[in-house]
Amino acid sequence: MEELRPEELKAMEQLSRERFDTERLDKRIIEALHEEGLLTEKTKKMNTKKYVLQIAASIALLIFGYFIGKYQTDTVPGQDSAMNKYALFLYENDEFAAEDIEKLVTEYRNWAIELGEQGKLEAAEKLDDFNDYWLGSNSVQNTTSKLTGYFIFYAKDFEEAKEIAKTHPHTIYGGGLDLRPIDKIEE
Repeated sequence: MEELRPEELKAMEQLSRERFDTERLDKRIIEALHEEGLLTEKTKKMNTKKYVLQIAASIALLIFGYFIGKYQTDTVPGQDSAMNKYALFLYENDEFAAEDIEKLVTEYRNWAIELGEQGKLEAAEKLDDFNDYWLGSNSVQNTTSKLTGYFIFYAKDFEEAKEIAKTHPHTIYGGGLDLRPIDKIEE
C-alpha cells in the first residue's frame, strides 16, 4: 500500500476533527449540479411528481396486500373452497413387491402430477424406510405393515376421495392405503 504524503495526512487529520455540516454540503452539491446544468427547476418538479407517484403506488400496494392477506383462504390454487381435505397413507409389508423402483417412482409421480394439475394435491412425501421411533403402547403399533408415505389432497366428499384413492398405483404392488378425512377445526 502506498504511503500518504504529508499534505494528505494533514487533510485526513483535519477531516477527523471537523464535524460535517450536512445541510451546507447538500446545498453545495445542489449548486454544483445547477451550475453543470444537471439540475433545473423542471427536474426538481419532475422528481417531486415522481416521488409523490411512488408514495401513492406504495400505499396502494400496501392496502391491496392487506386485503389479500385478510381474505386469503387456506386453499390450493385452482381448488374449490368447498372442498374437503383428505390424507392418504401408504403402507407396505413383506408382500410389497416393487422390482422396478424407477417404474414405481414414475407412476407415483405421474399420479401426483395429475392430482396437482386438477388443483387437488396439497402435499406428498415418502417417509424414510429405516428410521422410525414408536412411542406408546405396543398393542397399538401395527407390526405387520409399515407407514411409508402420505398424500394430502382435496375432494368434494368422501365418495370422491375414495375414487381418487382407488387410482393410486400403490395397491398394484401389494401395498395398502388408508384414506382419512382431515377434521376441520374451527378457529
